[in-house]
Amino acid sequence: MNNIVILDGSQFTSKERLHDILKSELALPDYYGNNLDALWDCLTGYIKLPISVEWTNFKQSKELLGDYAEATLNIFLAASNSLKEDFCINVH
Repeated sequence: MNNIVILDGSQFTSKERLHDILKSELALPDYYGNNLDALWDCLTGYIKLPISVEWTNFKQSKELLGDYAEATLNIFLAASNSLKEDFCINVH
C-alpha cells in the first residue's frame, strides 16, 4: 500500500464533521454528497488506489455517533471486500 490515511475517530463529533473529515482526508470531490451512499460511490469509483485507511479511536466514534459509526465502518468494509488488495481498512 502506498497511500495511508489515518482517521482519528475522536474528531467525529457529528455526522457533518465525519463527512467533512472524510472529504478532506480522502481527497473526495467537491460534489461529494456527505452521506453513506456518496461515500460508497467515492470509495469504489473515485479515490486513488491502492489505499490503506487506519481508523483510530473507533470506540470513541461509536460513543459520539452511535450506530452511524458502525454504518460508516460497514461501508469501508464493503469497499475493502469489493476492491480486494487495493483497499484496506484497519480499525483501532
